Amino acid sequence: MASFFFSQQAQNWQQVFRRHQSGGFFSRLIAWLVLGMVLAAGLLVVVTVLLLSWLLIPVLLFKKRKAAKARFAAERYAYQQSQGRSDIIIEGGITEVKDERA
Repeated sequence: MASFFFSQQAQNWQQVFRRHQSGGFFSRLIAWLVLGMVLAAGLLVVVTVLLLSWLLIPVLLFKKRKAAKARFAAERYAYQQSQGRSDIIIEGGITEVKDERA
């Protein structure tokens, strides 16, 4: 029973496919031209994005390297400042103040 329905459905699909295949020359030509234009536009977009990425990679690497150098210089300056503060000598006199509450 199921095979009968399957074969009947297959025949229906074949008839539909034959009807669609019988399109005219101009409809096929237009379909191929539209498909070709879509593929060409897609290829153009892909090539443009690829070239942009190739051009931007060195620029972004340069910026990243420059930022890393600046961060390293700032850390080194902060480290030198912290090391220099331990050597500071404050001169002065000591006065003793007695707390009268105790």
